[in-house]
Order: sequence, then C-alpha cells, then structure tokens
Amino acid sequence: MIRQKKTHSKKKGAIRPGLVITSLLLAVSIGVTGTAVYFKDIVNLYLAADRTRVSEEEMEKTTQESQLLSHRIQEEGSVLLKNTKDTLPLSDSVRQVNVFGWASTQWLGGGSGSGRITQVKTDFLAALRDAGVSYNEELIGMYREFQPKRPYSDTLNSWPQESCRLYEPHISDREYYTEELLDHARDYSDTAIAVIGRFAGESNDCPKVQYKQTKKGGEITEDPNRTYLDLSKEEEDLLRYLGVSYKNVILVLNTGNVMALGAIERLSGIDACLYAGLTGESGAGVLPEILWGRVSPSGRTTDTWAYDFSTAASYANAGGEGVGRYTNAETLYPADGTKCGNLGENFAYDQVSYVDYAEGIYVGYRWYETADAQHFWDGVENRYGRGYDGVVQYPFGYGLSYTEFQWELLEAPKEQTVPDPFGEISVMVRVTNTGKRAGQDVIQLYVSPPYTPGGIEKSSVALAAYAKTSLLEPGACETFTLTVPVSSFASYDEKDANKNGFQGYELEAGIYELSLRSDAHHPAAMDQNTIRLYVPAGTLYDTDRITGAPVFNKFTGEQAQDGVSIDGSDAGGAIHYLSRADFNKTFPKANVPVRRLSHKGAALNLYTKELADTWHSDETWTASDEALRDKKSVKKLTLMVERMGSLTDLGYGLGKNWEDPRWEEVLDQLTFSDMENLFLHGYVKTEPLSVLGKPLAREADGPAQIGSFHQIPAGTGFPNAGILAQTWNNALAWEMGRAIAKEAGQFGYSGWYAPAVNLHRSPFDGRNYEYYSEDPLISGHMGGLVVRGSLDMGVYCYVKHLICNDQESGIYRDGIYTWMTEQTLRELYLKPFQMLVQDYGATGFMTAYNRIGAVWAGGSQALLTGILKEEWGFHGAIVTDYADHHKYMNGDQALRAGGSLWMDGILNDGKFRFLTEENEAFYYHALRRTSKEVLYMYLNARAENREYSQRMGDPGLLKPVIYPAFPLWGAALGAFDLMAASAFLFCLRRTKKPEKKKKRRE
Repeated sequence: MIRQKKTHSKKKGAIRPGLVITSLLLAVSIGVTGTAVYFKDIVNLYLAADRTRVSEEEMEKTTQESQLLSHRIQEEGSVLLKNTKDTLPLSDSVRQVNVFGWASTQWLGGGSGSGRITQVKTDFLAALRDAGVSYNEELIGMYREFQPKRPYSDTLNSWPQESCRLYEPHISDREYYTEELLDHARDYSDTAIAVIGRFAGESNDCPKVQYKQTKKGGEITEDPNRTYLDLSKEEEDLLRYLGVSYKNVILVLNTGNVMALGAIERLSGIDACLYAGLTGESGAGVLPEILWGRVSPSGRTTDTWAYDFSTAASYANAGGEGVGRYTNAETLYPADGTKCGNLGENFAYDQVSYVDYAEGIYVGYRWYETADAQHFWDGVENRYGRGYDGVVQYPFGYGLSYTEFQWELLEAPKEQTVPDPFGEISVMVRVTNTGKRAGQDVIQLYVSPPYTPGGIEKSSVALAAYAKTSLLEPGACETFTLTVPVSSFASYDEKDANKNGFQGYELEAGIYELSLRSDAHHPAAMDQNTIRLYVPAGTLYDTDRITGAPVFNKFTGEQAQDGVSIDGSDAGGAIHYLSRADFNKTFPKANVPVRRLSHKGAALNLYTKELADTWHSDETWTASDEALRDKKSVKKLTLMVERMGSLTDLGYGLGKNWEDPRWEEVLDQLTFSDMENLFLHGYVKTEPLSVLGKPLAREADGPAQIGSFHQIPAGTGFPNAGILAQTWNNALAWEMGRAIAKEAGQFGYSGWYAPAVNLHRSPFDGRNYEYYSEDPLISGHMGGLVVRGSLDMGVYCYVKHLICNDQESGIYRDGIYTWMTEQTLRELYLKPFQMLVQDYGATGFMTAYNRIGAVWAGGSQALLTGILKEEWGFHGAIVTDYADHHKYMNGDQALRAGGSLWMDGILNDGKFRFLTEENEAFYYHALRRTSKEVLYMYLNARAENREYSQRMGDPGLLKPVIYPAFPLWGAALGAFDLMAASAFLFCLRRTKKPEKKKKRRE
C-alpha cells in the first residue's frame, strides 16, 4: 500500500477549517430559515408588505377626500368659547396680525403615543399664509430662536416634567421682547392672536404642577401653585399685556385637554377665545375661515370647563397624584422586580398602585349640575360670580355662533303618564335660523329623574338625545324628532339602596322631566322647554332589552365572578364613595395615599398555576378526548372561506351568521397548532389559516390616522376624537370611519385599533385626546358610527380600551387596581361599549392595561364573558393590549376569561405557561371558540362591505383585493441557503478526494 505524503499533521477525526466554516454557514442558514416565519411577518407587516393594486391616482383621490372631510370635522368641531363686542368674525380689512405665544411655532396636530399622527402639514401660521393673511415674522422668529423645537415629543419615552414642560419667555424679559420688537408689533397690526398649547399623550397624565423654561437653555423651574392645565404666569401676563395694547385680542387653544381659563374673564381686553383642539395634519387650514367668518362656528363642548379643577369630584383621585400605594405588596406585581420600559429609561417599579373612583357616578356635568341642584355651590362667591356661575365657566354642551336660532316644540307625549316602560318617547322640534348668517345649531335633550335622599344615586340631569342641523341659511328651518327608550332612564342599584329587594336596573316611580337645553345647565329659550312625565309604578329590568339575558351583579360582593368585589369592600380598607344624600360630608377632598391589600385581593395579583388548575376541575367547562382526535391529522381542503383574495359563498355566509351550522365543520379543519398560533400571536395581525384560505391579515393602530404608530404606509391625520365629538354631528363620525377604512383597505390593512371610547373622567388624563367626551351617550354614538363606517368599507375595529383605562401615568398604569361601584361601571364606563355592541354591531374590542377591581381587565371573566358575551350578546374577537409583561397580561388567563387574541408583542414569542396533558382538552375547547371569534370578525367585515357595495350600487366600494408582495425575504434566505449548501458540498467533496486517490492507487 502506498501512502500519500502528508502536507500537515492530521489526527483521526480532525476537521478541515473550510468544512468548519461552511458547516457553520449551513447551521446559520438552517437557523435563519427556522425563524423565517417570524422575519417574514416582520418584513410583511412593516416593510415589503402585501399590497393592493390600487393606482396612485385612486389613492391620491382618496387622500384628497379624507383631507376635505378632516376640514369639515375641524370646522364643525371648533368651539367658540368667548366673543365680546362681536370681535369675531374679523373684518376682511384685517390682513395682518401679530401671533403671540411660543406654541404658535410648535402647532400640535395630535397627542403622543399609539393614537398620534405622524406629522403636521398645515399649522396655524401656514393656514394664515394660505388665507392671504400676513403675520409678524419678526415676532415668530424670536420664538423660534428662543426654543427651536419641542425637545420631548414622545410621552412614551419621557417623564411628565419633560414632555409636559411649558416654554414661554416673560413679556417683561427684554432679552426676548425688546422694546423695538414690541414697537414694531404694534405698528404692524392692531390685532393680536395668542396661541396657547398643551401637549399630552400615552404613558403620562398631565401633572398638577407646572414645569417651565423661560430662558433659552435656562433652568427648569417649578410652579407648585398651578397645574399644567392652568395658564402659566407667563401666559397670563402676556394676555394682560395684549389686552391693554391691542384693539382685537383673540386666544386660540391648541390642546386636547380642557383648561382652566378664568384669566380671560378677569383680564380686560381679551375679546374672543376659540378652542381649536388638535387639528390633525391639515385641519388648522380652516381656522382662518372661522376667525374671518367664512364659516360660522357650530361646535359645542363635550366636557365641563371649570374655573378651578379642584372643584371636580374626581380631582383628588385623578392623575399621578391621585394614585395610592399598597404598603404590604412588596413581592406582588409589579413591585416584584418588574422593569418599566416607558418614560425613556429602564427601571424597576417600586410600588403596587391603586386608584379609587370615589366620585362614583358624579363625573363631569353629572357632578357639577347635581351639586348645583343640591345647593352645594350656594356658598361660592368670587370674581367670576355666585354659586354655579362662580364654579363653571363653560358648561357641557356650550358653544357660541355668529348667528341666532329659535326652537319650537311641535310634538311631545300628550299623556302625562308613561304608558309603556319598555317603549319609547319622542319629541319633535323645529329649529329656525333667525340671524343674519348661515349656521348650524345643536339640539340637546336631557332627562331629570326623581331622586330620594339615601336611595339610588342619580345625577340631576343626563343627556338623553341630541341632533345637529344642516347648514341653515337665514330664515331657513329644519325639523327633528328625538326618540328615547324609556328604559334608558333607569338606574342601576347594585346594593338595593331603595330596599325593594331588587339589585339591578330599575325605573323608579315618580316625575321624570325631559328638558330641551342649549347646554347641560341652561334650558332652551323657547315657550315650552320641559315635558313632565309621570311613572306611576316602578319597573325592574331584570333582563337585557336586546338579548333577553338575565341582568344581575357580576362584579359586586359574593356574586363577583372574578372573586373580589370591584368596590374594594373585601380588598382591604373601606372606600368612601360620594353620595348625593350628603355631598358636603362625602366629597373626596383628598385621596387615600396608602392602604393594605387584603389576602383575598393579593391572591389574584397574577394568574398562577394553582388558578389555572381550577380550570379543568371546573364543571362548567366540558371537553373530551374525542375533541382532540384530529388535532394533528391532515385536514381536507374543501371548506374554503376565501380564494384569491375574495370571499367564497361559505365565507360570506359565515360572516353574516354567527349561528350558521357550518361553523363546526369549518372549525374541524383546524389543528390545535393552527388555533394556538392564531391566538398566541395577535400583534398588528391575525395569523393565516391556509387550510381555510384565510391569509395573514394586517392590522394598524391610529384612531386619528391609520398606520400612524410605526407602520408603513400611514393615512390621513384627522383632528382628534374630542374635536369629532364636539361637532355633535353623527354623520361626520360615520364618514370619518368610512374614510379611514377606505385608506386602510387601499393600503392592505384588514383591521384597525380604534376607536377609543373611554371617558374623560378627569381633564388630567394624558389620553383624553384619543377619547370623545365625559359623557357615555355621545361617546357611544360617535364611536359606534366610526365603527359602522369602517365596517361598511370592509375593515373591522378593535374598540379601545375595555375597561376604565382612565389613568395614564407610566409608573402606575401597569397593573393598577381600579376600584368603583358596579353602578358607576355600568352606567358610565361600560355604557358606550354596550351601545357599540347592541346598536352598531361592533365585532372587535381591545382590553386595557389596568385591573378592573383586583383582576387584569384582559383576564376578567366577569367582563369578557359575563357582560360582553352572555349579557350583551357580543359576537367577535377580543384582543389584549400590548403585553409588555407576559406574566401579568397572561395569555392563559385571557383565553380562560373569554379573550380571543393575545397581543404577545413584536417578538412573536407568546406561549402558554400552564398547558398540560391534563388540561389540554380545555385549551382545545377554548381555542375552537377563539378561532371562530377571530374568523367571524374577519369575515363579517368583508360581508358587511359586500352588502354596503350592493346597497349603494357601486362595485367600487368593495375593499380592494390584497395580493402577496414579492417574497424578498424568501429570495434572500433561499440565496443564502444555496450558497451555504454549495460551499458545504464543495468542502465535503474536497475532504473525500484523498480517499478516492488512495483507492485508485490500491
């Protein structure tokens, strides 16, 4: 045998370096390919996504239509709060103005966080230029030099003292306001427009102190005597100077939060005030049209504007300062070492927090008007007025116009006795424009129920119905019929306060007054503005008026389905709630800063294995081995819900009928893995179900702009939700939902994280700009019509945030215990969600970060199953909010409670923690349910769109077909795999060549 000469030492089993490298390449290739699905989703969702074949011309037309709609919303939603001496509208001869206030250079189109807009294309200064009005550029240049930009423009990554910082030089500071600059300004124009702005957003509540910078690069000072939503001393002194220096002084408010504006009443010369809100990307363009009278303002407030925020019953328990701390919870979530990823730094939470809704049902105007009815304000006497007039500056529903209107009652119930407590009552009103300009008016109908001291808590007035006129020319009139279900007058008595042995909704006997009002406080100036109705005997509404399901306490006392009463009565420390029986003794003057959490409350802090183990031992859950028989088998491919981007007849049928018997056979085609994957990975998508033909469905955030939160593409940025609500125009809400969904459909989105119908419990909530109002009725109608418009265009909505996401401070919102009475929960916070289900056909909801009582809202069986599904009859999907920490926002718990999708996050790393062989059947049972819910939501939107298109006779209204993008990720991975495999084979061949030579020589 002839041995080959060795060129280097080679031991048995030695590996060539080339083979090592190529083997590593191959291993990396296999690893990358193994995670290809994840990277595919990332690329598809954010970069080279599936797209439609809509032309650029069509998209541009849609964008133009959306921009025109946004302008209409801004026109009708801007509220004229003050207008003395008929200062507005300005004369056409006024073509030059001075614009004061640093905020004029940093115009706000939206708030911060997931509801933001991406950019402002038209700010107030640009709007003036476009309207042919010049502004003093020397003055604006000074502000820009003083502070070129807003340094903290994202509340998700900043502290309140950073993002809620006020920038304004003092009017007496001659470093900025030089004598020359002030002289030039007076010479330039006798009209001054002052802009005041307030920035807010997700993860921060507005602070109850002011953080200010008055020098360029100067120190940050603090004013503990003014809240962020008060005018600062610098702003107030600026207005004082303008009032004595200029003929016309107009204040423009650029904020999504109510402010305290007593100064504009105290200071002389402040002629007018326009609340512009947050105007979206181009809505500011209509503001000159309002100021110069091309448009008559018709907006009405949807919140109460008080002179002093501390007069609100919610004040003591609102904002970051209204949060309490449990003293015995060091090892409980989130004080268990959990890190906070918000606010721009990573730190451990240091407390377990709670917030008490101690004000009960007395939120916003319900508080201020009821307190007035109880003479609570009788002792008030100040510079603004006596009693109520010294407390409330602008009531709920208030707004001025450039014209005048007269109302006439045409028809009302003729019988004084309510004939049918399950029927409806209608009022017909004629509205006539008696002024000299074209304009629109808002008709408001309120109900005042009978109240017995010590009985069921009731507000003295509550909005019952409303309508808005079309644009009426002088002398023109319009007639409206306002219809109200009698059952809507009922109150929820969770503790049998009236001692009649009943707990639930009831209509008590007595006199109910229906009153037509110009706002919540002032009866309309007309011959007959009040209708008195007598209810001779009480009515107990023990079943839901729509579903017929039994209605009973689901959150209170021993009946609490989640194990702890949401009023906190068994959670450690009694909470004292505001009562109309004695407002003076029960008014919450300060929050309870510390409290001990009971063992019962602490036991539900996190969802544990012990809690999970009770699932399969619960007799109400049934499943069998037979249900699992096909979970790994090959499925037949005959029942397809979608083909080539279009619904099949089966898909259409299922989307229209939750009870369709074919559902079971369709679900039989899904494996356990299919359903598990669908449930576990619900962030900005629902996963494909290829066996049914369902593709990956892309979803986007942005209640004011589709795709605004880190997604491409993004649509038109609309004015904020509060401005839409202030239009009091239901048709505009439907049009906005339709417009955003049309853009979404053209971009290839199937779902939308919007709208949000949480209430303005307090002016200090950082996310008020995303929400509509302090009133549940107008919130329900506005949100419901947005959803209806979106469904008509084939896009489903996840309505946010279920429930009570009314406290936003980033260091407290994660896991915060939220306590209230069940009456408060049902009459206020759940009401708009109920309207969305039963009146507007909503098919999607998103749960909240906070707890409802002691249990995470997304894991509350009482909320998701007891109320939403069993009582209200909801059919559709419930997704969690973004699960920052999976141990708290737990997928197992959400599944058990009735959730449908877990928003596990961008890493797509969700998995069940407590799935075992013993409880596998129960997971399977629940996953069949969630798969049906998600499929129904997806198919229903498409079916609704088809029907809408057919009803309108316009095939162009159909949601565009989505086509898969060219799989760049697949091509790249394939090329990488091919290169690695070729290199591996080459090196392997080189390794074997000496052996072949040896054999030949032998």
